[in-house]
Amino acid sequence: MGSVPAYRRIYEDIAGRIRSGDLAPEARLLGESILAEQYGVARMTVRQAIAQLAEENLVVRQQGVGTFVSNERTGRRSLNRLTSFTEDMHGEAATRVLIQAVIDPPPDIAGELNLGKGARAVHVGRVRSVAGKPVSVHHSYLPYGKFPSLAREPLRGGSLYRTLSEVFGTELRRADQRIKAAAADAEVAASLRVPVGSPVLQTERLAFGDSNDRVEFARSWARPEIVLTVHLER
Repeated sequence: MGSVPAYRRIYEDIAGRIRSGDLAPEARLLGESILAEQYGVARMTVRQAIAQLAEENLVVRQQGVGTFVSNERTGRRSLNRLTSFTEDMHGEAATRVLIQAVIDPPPDIAGELNLGKGARAVHVGRVRSVAGKPVSVHHSYLPYGKFPSLAREPLRGGSLYRTLSEVFGTELRRADQRIKAAAADAEVAASLRVPVGSPVLQTERLAFGDSNDRVEFARSWARPEIVLTVHLER
């Protein structure tokens, strides 16, 4: 824990309380001076933590009034941590499963997962919605040899990552991710309820487990109003 910056520990503590509901929407945070005293840090450190909370839309700062828990926390995804869509949307996302089946993977997907000749994969396709509006479509591919029953397993809370953790004891530790602008093809457009050719954000993610093994290769497409946030330090 000593290597974790103090502001980051404060951020994680407050963010956890917000996500758990301990701090309700529109609740006012304690003042910076009081928080600094409680955490035993300088006021500037608290200010840095609150700035990150605000960047991720977890809180809203009102000049001369105070800092409040945001009432509109959906629509943003942080790229700072390896999280699921459900976690990023603070549990407010709904899931519609398009496919959950064992397949013979196309060569490019087999290559991403380092699958040998003839090895099969589990394909999990989902549409994720927030407030009844479809905002992204996800297609995940996982080695069948690691998760032979996944095609029959209900997704816990609509989350693939939660299912991998709770059912299979698999935690994802890191990922390589590529993001680019794209145009919605007919299938994506139908899932997102947008015209064919509409701009979308296309993401490819290769996620690794505890032993640096390849656990998931995923492609997803999201409406452009989904904001991606990154916290940078020097």
